[in-house]
Amino acid sequence: MGEDSLTFDAEAVHSNSDNGVVPGTIIFERFRLRFISPSVNLEIPLARLEIQFDQEAAGRICFSSPDQPEWMLGSFDSRILQHRFLREQPFTRNQIRDLEGPRELKRRLAITLGVLGAFGIIALIVSVLTGIMVRALVAKIPPEMEQQVGDDLMAEIKQTEPIVQDPKLIAKLDRAVAPLLNRLPASRVQYKFYLVQEPMANAFALPGGHVLVTTRLLELADRPEEIAGVVAHELAHVAQKHGFRKIISSAGPYLIFKVFLGNSAGVLPILGDSSELLIRQSFSQEYELEADDVGWQSLVNAHIDPRGLADMLRKLQMEQQKMYKGSMGHSAFSSHPATAKRLQRLDAKWNKLKDKSNFVQL
Repeated sequence: MGEDSLTFDAEAVHSNSDNGVVPGTIIFERFRLRFISPSVNLEIPLARLEIQFDQEAAGRICFSSPDQPEWMLGSFDSRILQHRFLREQPFTRNQIRDLEGPRELKRRLAITLGVLGAFGIIALIVSVLTGIMVRALVAKIPPEMEQQVGDDLMAEIKQTEPIVQDPKLIAKLDRAVAPLLNRLPASRVQYKFYLVQEPMANAFALPGGHVLVTTRLLELADRPEEIAGVVAHELAHVAQKHGFRKIISSAGPYLIFKVFLGNSAGVLPILGDSSELLIRQSFSQEYELEADDVGWQSLVNAHIDPRGLADMLRKLQMEQQKMYKGSMGHSAFSSHPATAKRLQRLDAKWNKLKDKSNFVQL
């Protein structure tokens, strides 16, 4: 049948509830709506037809007329609003347009939010899986390669950075870090410390146990605990393999999936091509926070006052603010991200620490 002959299941309700609900059908003629049932027959001119959505029954479309206020017609068939005669009649067409506007907006908004939500879930899943695979790939890097990478980088640094041999400064550094190193988990790594003549206060650890500390950091430190705190943070970067993780992550999810599902040895060329980033990169806030947590726990395990890390961070923050006022070139000792959040977390850790007295005197 053609569209003009369609009938729609409907029901009629009288304002007198004793009459109950009368099931029937709605059919449209060019200028009128007809409701047909065995007991009730109604006709409403389209020019007097009022259309609205039922506020109580979702999806129910209601029809009424001021000429017959005692009757209300209803249908759950959404096709009814697409009937040609309703669309041709200006009075009903305008009502339908007003009704469909908010509903269409909600529909499109729901679709948009659904699509965005789906993409968000997919992105989260990819991010989680990528992180798991990156850790798995990094765990398979041979210790010999880590050592070789660190040795090669250290050799490069010695060619460009002035290494200080002052016995007093070296002794000061050794006294500050010895209690920390004595309580670190057993490993094959033999830590070697270097003092670098650098106007910027910082410390940096490379794979293979090479740890560089600037003379300016020693000058800023009022307590050995501050030196130990910074070193603990940098050693945590190496222990968590943040440098390798960042290099592999920068290859992108596709390559990570490909290497992970194929031969894990494929990660070695990635590291070989990007090893210089281990010197010149700055870590993400995620890695900085993780290094703070691991470094803090290392200090507590060694019975070293962990507040030294936060104290030195505040000093480093002030130093960086001073240096940023002038121009700075690239350096192996690039600055860390903003430290406000890190300081808040470290202060919260101190407040939660139960034993605040069992610290060794450095």
